[in-house]
Amino acid sequence: MANHSNSNSDHSLPHREGGGRVFSLSLRSASLAFGDRQLFSNLDLTVESDQLVGITGESGCGKTSLLRAVLGFVSLTAGTIEVCGLPLDAHHIHVIRQQTAYVPQELQPPASTGLDLVKLTHELTANLPHAKREACEALMSSLGLDLSLLELSAAKLSGGQRQRLLLSAALSLPKPLLLLDEPTSALDEDSTQRVGLALLRACHEEHRAALVVSHDPVLLAFCDRVIQL
Repeated sequence: MANHSNSNSDHSLPHREGGGRVFSLSLRSASLAFGDRQLFSNLDLTVESDQLVGITGESGCGKTSLLRAVLGFVSLTAGTIEVCGLPLDAHHIHVIRQQTAYVPQELQPPASTGLDLVKLTHELTANLPHAKREACEALMSSLGLDLSLLELSAAKLSGGQRQRLLLSAALSLPKPLLLLDEPTSALDEDSTQRVGLALLRACHEEHRAALVVSHDPVLLAFCDRVIQL
């Protein structure tokens, strides 16, 4: 689900000559531990506009925690995170979150219909100026979803339908950074390929940066590079 923030300003983020945003996510010597349990250490990672980067590894190695660290929900035990040269700190966190669409692995938001699921994403504070139902419907179609699912009871949606619906809602927002946690875990190969193509379009045609956690070899094959955590 795309992140919310009370800030409406992104003036601190640099832009390309000609108006396009230059976007980069950088982790330097990043380490994360919970108590005595070390998840990862000395991680150097850069994701830039036009790049689809996969993160994979054994369960419990810190893949989800890495995404949450980028959002500032958990703190690194060592190292730094920067977005477009801005440090992830209390002063910049609102600006950074406003640029990010995040789809967690397991999400069961309260919703009566498929359309309510979309609204939960689009009506978050930072997303209201950008939410376009038409864009979401176009993405739904590209991911193999019938638009009638918007009127279907949320309780009747399959896990794969819910997953693609939330992904459509997030991708339809013009956020330059995509953080996706196991976005195809409930999908068959055909649907996974549709998601992979949609992510390639988002990165290579819309010049976004995407960091995708996945165990799915079909999805990882679409990535420009894959990091083993």
